[in-house]
Amino acid sequence: MCKATPNMVKDESWKETVYEALLEAVEYGNKEFFMEIIKRNPQLLWISEATSGRNLFQLAVGYRREKIFSLIYGLDEKKITLLRCYDQENNNILHIAAHLSPPDQLSKVAGAALKMQRETQWFVEVKSLVSEREVLQKNNENMTPRQVFEVSHELLRKEGEEWMKSTATACSFVAALIATVTFQAIFTVPGGNDENLGVPLLLRDAHFMAFIIVDALSFFASCTSVLIFLSILTARYSFDDFFVSLPRKMILGLTILFIAIAAMLVSFTTALFTSMRQKPILSVSVVPLAYLPAVLFLMLQYPLLKEMISFTYGKGLFERDPKRWL
Repeated sequence: MCKATPNMVKDESWKETVYEALLEAVEYGNKEFFMEIIKRNPQLLWISEATSGRNLFQLAVGYRREKIFSLIYGLDEKKITLLRCYDQENNNILHIAAHLSPPDQLSKVAGAALKMQRETQWFVEVKSLVSEREVLQKNNENMTPRQVFEVSHELLRKEGEEWMKSTATACSFVAALIATVTFQAIFTVPGGNDENLGVPLLLRDAHFMAFIIVDALSFFASCTSVLIFLSILTARYSFDDFFVSLPRKMILGLTILFIAIAAMLVSFTTALFTSMRQKPILSVSVVPLAYLPAVLFLMLQYPLLKEMISFTYGKGLFERDPKRWL
């Protein structure tokens, strides 16, 4: 089809077929087909959907097809005109980015907070490409893009707030429990204390010194994570907070909480070796069970943590390649 496109478009019988194929390529994110057919006939870049009046890149934003939209970076001065177009409701491309994503795109993201972050990333990315005129432009409903964004995403923002608070509450409870246990453990050391001097009897034992160090590490890590989760619970939860601030705090809190759990289990192991040094075979048999909670925590939380890190610190959704492709 691509090789025959120049002749097809001149033939009215083929024009509708080519248009429909190109619009479907945008809808389903078929970047290769889109590029090839536009290269064969650059005039197709200016077509628009009949019902909405939106051009190809406006449709890509509406469908949340980042691969198609990223192609706008490789255009010359044509992109300025394409970004300034309006649809039949006087919505510019930033108005379109301000609307909620289609359900099939939102379902690909886990957690309401990450969905809110993804939506904010789209809005910020499109905003960085348009002029101040488009940012302040009002549509037929007399609303700016920012107003459209806040109205259409208010429910998702509330869901994200609830998700963040419930996660932070559960994690802070675990962190507070670890802090309580490790604080108590430092005063009930294995082997006991000298009745006259009050110093630990196993002060010079290597396992005992390791126990003190990792127990202190677990205590301070858990206290730090409690403070981080507390800052999440007391945040403003504005739309902009979901872009970087809240995800960054959650990433930091979960990471430090994992360190606290791992250090607590190591302190348990060292205390066990210290108490059972006469029969170390018993300690060795318990060690695999001791690290099971840390492994489970990592397996259960790693997918969420990985996705949050990728969304916040990764290369992002968009391929900002300025290399000309047309």
